[in-house]
Amino acid sequence: MPRLQEEGSGPVHGFWMSTVGSARPTETGTVHQPTGLDLAMKLHYIKSVYIYSAETTRDLTVMHVKETFFTVLDQISWITGRLRRRDSGRPFIKCNDCGTRVVESQCDLTVDEWLCAPDRSVDESLVYHQPIGPELAYSPLIYIQMTRFKCGGLAIGFSWAHIIGDPHSLSHFFNLWTRALAGEQIYFPKTSDLERCFQNPNSTGKEPVSIKRVDPVGDLWVAPSNSKMTTYSFNILSGIIWKCIAKSRGEPEPVTITIIRSDPNGLKPRVVRNSQMISSVHVDFSVAEAKLEEIVKAIGKATDERSEINKIGESDDGALDFVVYGAKLTFVDMSEVGFYDAKVKDTSPRSVYCNVQGIGDDGEVVVLPAAVEEEMVVTVTLPEDEIEKVKWELKKCGLIKALINGE
Repeated sequence: MPRLQEEGSGPVHGFWMSTVGSARPTETGTVHQPTGLDLAMKLHYIKSVYIYSAETTRDLTVMHVKETFFTVLDQISWITGRLRRRDSGRPFIKCNDCGTRVVESQCDLTVDEWLCAPDRSVDESLVYHQPIGPELAYSPLIYIQMTRFKCGGLAIGFSWAHIIGDPHSLSHFFNLWTRALAGEQIYFPKTSDLERCFQNPNSTGKEPVSIKRVDPVGDLWVAPSNSKMTTYSFNILSGIIWKCIAKSRGEPEPVTITIIRSDPNGLKPRVVRNSQMISSVHVDFSVAEAKLEEIVKAIGKATDERSEINKIGESDDGALDFVVYGAKLTFVDMSEVGFYDAKVKDTSPRSVYCNVQGIGDDGEVVVLPAAVEEEMVVTVTLPEDEIEKVKWELKKCGLIKALINGE
């Protein structure tokens, strides 16, 4: 049943919730078994927003949007299921067609007015997010928020449980929707057991440093944090972010970072899964004082830790809880994710925002494509007492033009 949500105090308001799912019922007893890597990501959520112009979406009705999502969810109905636990405590997805939540809202601004904000983290208000739990059986894995702007433009925002797939998976899912909207026949391949394994001939067998065990969270899947985290987003042409953060933090930290990026040997065609490359980089020199070439060389020697994370994610039959993003300072390279391939009426989004919810205390840097070709958008999520220092270092390096503290 639809229900009216509590009104917000900002320009986005009038929240109305309903449900959309697959049109064809899934066979009774069907389950989806997450991998160890999936389980290691269970306290994280991907938040993504696509903003389209009025000329592109003014005539696109809510009913048309929902009907098209039915078409896509018919292909991958397990993501509309609900989580359960086995007697051992291991989570699995019961494919019971409970559906995805759809939230409708209104914005008092035009698309142009909205996009005037230099800090794109404002787009997070276009994503309706609720963590999984405390009642697993009633928690959707995906929320889709549709916000209609005053001019007729449309924002489609996702809160996507990372346990079901990485940013490439979310992008692929939405790209399928735009193709279905255009009247194309879509096909979604099944993932074989072999494709869900991680073969790493260079594995060291050591404990992965890019993952941190946390105290048990029970059935409320929220990543614990000792710091109040703040997000700042800006446009950039090139990056020396690690060096800037190292300068702001002082010696000797950070000496170890995590890099998350697309798997260069990723599956084609795409499927919904966690296949992102998760690597660690450790250096024994001062990053703050090092030359950029030395830092880049070190990053090039990053060690893939997915197979170890997959194993540790299986620990105690998947009952343990971990943080990946922010366990160490984490750089997330989404530059190869096809966000702007999501065309409506042959037109790309005016803007795309993507970030991760549930960041550990060491913080995170996300790099994704901008609407302007060859530009990038960088989103930095750090402890509140660090963000202004990092912004100042970025400004000194010429990476952002925004003035700090009104200066």
